[in-house]
Amino acid sequence: MGPRFPIRAMSSVLTERRSPAIDISADGEGLAIAGVLDINTLPDAERALKQHKRPHSVDLRKLDGLDTPGALFLCGLRSRGVELTGVRDEHKALLDLIGGLDLKPLPKVPRIARWREVIIGIGKGGDEALRDAYDIVSFLGRTVNSTLAALVGPRGLHLPSISRQISETGINALPIVGLMAVMISVVIAYQSVAQLRLYGAENLTINLVAISMLREMGVLITAIMVAGRSGSAFTAEIGVMKAREEIDALHAMGLDPMRLLVVPRLIGLLITLPLLTFFADAMGLFGGAMATQALLHVSPAQFFDHVRHAVDTNDLMVGLIKAPVFAVVIAIIGCMHGLRVRGSAESVGHETTRAVVKAIFLVIVLDALFSIVFEEVGW
Repeated sequence: MGPRFPIRAMSSVLTERRSPAIDISADGEGLAIAGVLDINTLPDAERALKQHKRPHSVDLRKLDGLDTPGALFLCGLRSRGVELTGVRDEHKALLDLIGGLDLKPLPKVPRIARWREVIIGIGKGGDEALRDAYDIVSFLGRTVNSTLAALVGPRGLHLPSISRQISETGINALPIVGLMAVMISVVIAYQSVAQLRLYGAENLTINLVAISMLREMGVLITAIMVAGRSGSAFTAEIGVMKAREEIDALHAMGLDPMRLLVVPRLIGLLITLPLLTFFADAMGLFGGAMATQALLHVSPAQFFDHVRHAVDTNDLMVGLIKAPVFAVVIAIIGCMHGLRVRGSAESVGHETTRAVVKAIFLVIVLDALFSIVFEEVGW
């Protein structure tokens, strides 16, 4: 007998049960396999066989266990001219079954040229964008229909649900919206002073802070924050209900999920987002006053007196007009993707991510379009 090469699988820590073991020993010009040859010990057996030259035979008399991967391995040795000796009857049946199969390698996947992949990706993206646009318009129509039907009948409005949405999307969002508005106004003030000081026009910092916060940054930062905070909550809440088949239960009870789930969220966000925008504008002006006092030694009274002459009602109304439109977009996108969930936690996470990204993207696009329109009409 030649040297032995014991190869044993590691014991399982969780189950505290010893895994099957395999021993491979050299026997003259052949090899002898003892133990269990299965999917667990097969990698060890392959590594051990690489240490030998091509054996003429493999003795299987001491082989206690054999599964399909092990049988495939032995059939591969036999097809290369290695003789299998001492095969047990129960193992012979499995080897004959595996050996009789018409095993063919998997066909190679045809490789697509890089330029074709780019074109295919653009086409898929365009098709998906068109489908999403159609779904958004369709869902918006259904939501408007359900909202009008709820407004016509006083009992159609679920006031407790609307009140809850106002609390969650509005009152609970005040701290983070206020903090973000203050920080943004401070950044604008510092950057404006750094640039305008080169031309001796640092007093115009007040104009820049006031106009940018009232017209653009206040409503934009608020909408993005609400899209990430409340829009994702809409998708996750409705998505979990869809995964648990609670939406189907509402249909079975003769209740309209649009009126129960979508309309309260839409109305609540229509109420809270303009109010949050106004709050963000006020906090932004407060942050600008603090920043200009530190940078330009302008008192808060002087700051607000300058703001009164620098801005007019149109600057405030521009931001407040955008807010309801952004609220509709965020609520529609969040609820629509929640109803798209297909019954798994992975689907909930996927749709929530898509809802947040799509809502923020549409908010920014609409804000740019509003800026162009208001500039053309002279606001």
